[in-house]
Amino acid sequence: MAEELLALREQLLAEATCPVCLDVFEQPVVTACGHSFCGQCLAAVLGDPPRAAACPQCRAPLEPGSQRPIRSLGNMAGLARSLEEEAARPRCPQHGEALALFCEPCAALLCAPCRDGPEHRGHRVRPAEEAARELQKKLRRNLLYLQEQKKKLNHRGDEKSEDLQVTVRLELQRVAESFEELQQCLEEQKETLLAQLEQMSHKLDSNSGEYTRRVLERQSLLDTVIAQIREKQEQPAVEFLKDVGTILSSCEAAMAPIPEPVSPELQKSIQNLTEKSQQVVAMVDKFRVNLRSEIDWGRREQVTLDTETANPHLILSKNCKTVRLGPEEQNLPDSPKRFMQWCSVLGTLGFTSGRHYWEVEVGEEGWWAVGVALESVPRKEPLALHGSEKVWALQEDWRGQYSTICKTPHPLALRENLQRIRVCLDYEMGRVTFYNAKDLTQILQLEATFSERVFPYFLLYLKETQIRVCD
Repeated sequence: MAEELLALREQLLAEATCPVCLDVFEQPVVTACGHSFCGQCLAAVLGDPPRAAACPQCRAPLEPGSQRPIRSLGNMAGLARSLEEEAARPRCPQHGEALALFCEPCAALLCAPCRDGPEHRGHRVRPAEEAARELQKKLRRNLLYLQEQKKKLNHRGDEKSEDLQVTVRLELQRVAESFEELQQCLEEQKETLLAQLEQMSHKLDSNSGEYTRRVLERQSLLDTVIAQIREKQEQPAVEFLKDVGTILSSCEAAMAPIPEPVSPELQKSIQNLTEKSQQVVAMVDKFRVNLRSEIDWGRREQVTLDTETANPHLILSKNCKTVRLGPEEQNLPDSPKRFMQWCSVLGTLGFTSGRHYWEVEVGEEGWWAVGVALESVPRKEPLALHGSEKVWALQEDWRGQYSTICKTPHPLALRENLQRIRVCLDYEMGRVTFYNAKDLTQILQLEATFSERVFPYFLLYLKETQIRVCD
C-alpha cells in the first residue's frame, strides 16, 4: 500500500510540474494550444515587452494575451507541494510518523505516538513550527547579545593589553632610571669615602715620616749627650763646672718625650672614618643580599613549627622554632594532621603560589631531613621516602652522608658539613632549591609539579638530632 501511495505521489508531482522550470507550478496558465506553464515562465518566453513567440512544448504560435489562468491546476500544484513537504518531513525511527511535535523539557522532536508515551507524558509539547518560531526568536536574541559581548570582550581585551603594555614600559623606564640613580649615588659615595681614606693614609704616611725623623734626631742627640757626660765626668771640679749647665740643658732636651706618631685627634678621626666605612660596606652587603633575595629567592618567611602535625616523639620549643627527638613518646591528642609513623613535623605556613625561602640550622651530629611536603603527605601510614612523590628534601644520615628525598633519590658529594641551610620554594616553576647559607652556594635543586598546598617539612631520626628554624 505504501508503494502505491508513493507511485501516486510521484504521478501527481509529474502532472503538477512546469515543463520550463521543472518545478511545481506557480500561478499556472494555459495557452491556446492547450499546454500549461508557470505564469512567470511563459512571461519570460514572451519577453518584455511581450511579443509573439513559439510554444516551448509544441512550437505552436503564441500571441501575447492569449494565455488564461488555470486555477484547478494551481490547486493541484498546491496539493502536490504539500505532499512533497510532508514527504520531506523527518520521520520517527520508532513509529514511522512525521516528527511534527517538539518536547520542550527534553528539547526533542516527537511524533504523535511518542507524545503519548511514558517518557514524555506530562511534558509541555508544542507543534514543531510554533516551537521553531519561538526558539528562532530566542536564538536571535542570544545571537545579538553574544555579538555585543564579543565586541565588548575584544574591546576590553585590547584595552587591558594596552594598559599592561604601558605599565611594563613605564616599569622598564623606572627600573632603568632607579638603577642609574643608585649607581650614581653609590659611585659618589665610593669616591667620597675613598678620598677621605686616601687623605687619612697620606696623613699617616706624613706623620710616620716626621716621627722617624724625630727619632733619628733624638738618637743623635742621645749619643752626643752621653759622650759629653762621660767626658765631663773625668774632668777636675773647676773644669767640670765650667759648662755643666749646657750639658744639663742637653740632658733635659734628650729626656723630653717624643710626640706620638699618631695624635689622639688623628686616631679618633681615623676610628670614626673606619666605623663609617664599615657601616657603608655592611649596608651595601645587606642591600645586595636583600635585593638578590627578593629577585632570586622571593619572600623570606618566618616559619614556625605546627604542633598539631608533630609526631609524639618530637619535642618543640615554646616559640615553636626548635625541634628535637625526645627519649619517649608523649601523650598528645590525636589529630588527622599529626604524623604517627615518622618523626616529622610541618611548618604552619602553606603555599599555593609565589616564591618563598627560609633558613634552618642543623647540628653537627644527627640524622635529619629538611625540605617541603604536599598537604596530602601520609600522616598515619608509613611514608616511602625513597621514591616519594609527596616530599622533596635534603637528608643527612648517621654516617654524615648527604642525599636527596624525592621521586628519584640520589647521593650527594659535599665538601663540607652543612650547618645552616636556605630552603627556596618556587611554586609556579616547580622547584625546590637548597643553598649553603654560609656562602649562598647552591647545594641542590629538585624539580616538581605542585597542584596543592606545599608546607615546610622537617624529619628527625636520632635522639641527638636537633633542627632550629632561623629568624
